[in-house]
Amino acid sequence: PAIMNQEVVGVAFQSLEGAENIGFIIPVPIIHHFLEDIARADNQYTGFPALGISCQALENEQLRKYYGMDDNQTGVLICKIRPLTDSAQKLQKHDVILAVDGQEVGNDGTVMFRNRERISFDYILSSKYAGDLIDMEILRDKQRLTVQVAAQPLQHLVPIQQYDLLPRYLIYAGLVFTPLSQPYLHEYGDDWYSMSPRRLCDRALNWDKQEPDQELVILSQVLQDQANQGYEVLCSLQVLECNGVAVRNLKHLAALIKEGEAANEAFQRMVMDDNRVIILECEKAKECHEGILKRHRIASDVQL
Repeated sequence: PAIMNQEVVGVAFQSLEGAENIGFIIPVPIIHHFLEDIARADNQYTGFPALGISCQALENEQLRKYYGMDDNQTGVLICKIRPLTDSAQKLQKHDVILAVDGQEVGNDGTVMFRNRERISFDYILSSKYAGDLIDMEILRDKQRLTVQVAAQPLQHLVPIQQYDLLPRYLIYAGLVFTPLSQPYLHEYGDDWYSMSPRRLCDRALNWDKQEPDQELVILSQVLQDQANQGYEVLCSLQVLECNGVAVRNLKHLAALIKEGEAANEAFQRMVMDDNRVIILECEKAKECHEGILKRHRIASDVQL
């Protein structure tokens, strides 16, 4: 614990290397939120909720006039709404947010905080829990409206953190497929942002999930064999299609491969990024599969 004036003010969790007596603590409000979240969700941590929107400041007078704001009105402009959020059902792009939970939003996106201080209106969400309703006053087509939006933890297309989970993978004819995650990119080292494949890094940070079960499946490794010769150059590319069907996630890819085998297809065809193609002859894939697993001492060819 971090103690000041004989009172606990947080939990120490990190120090700054190369500096003297500089550390970081988790403050008491965050700890309270964590414990309450666990209690509400039956011992499951759901995390801090969000609205899933991106906003633009309305500090320009002409911008405010165009959207029909009065001289005494302030707010911010919604410029992006994440799919799979309640905001996507209740809000629209280019709505103007005037107030959140009864607090007026400034043209710079801040609300009042402690005396004369101001802080980003996202701060209001820090006291909310998954499923809490947030009252929002908005301006849409120059008409003032009040809507209630449910705060929810964001569903990231590329998971940011994964605790107590076994790595998920699928091996077929020596090709190792896995869902893209930020922990996977962290394997490129502390400077993973610069060292990991630029295309994958961009998707991890900027792409939004469009469907609840959507994953980005990539070819992470090739276990060398004559059947997969030449495909090692395709590592780190996303699998877009398998046998003419768009791949939704790792389980879907495994099902598509099995369907191809059950239909006695001669070849498995996969389309990768940049329209690169992988062709595997089904009979040869079956013949080499067990040998590849045995050679690399892999007990199971799949972990979904």
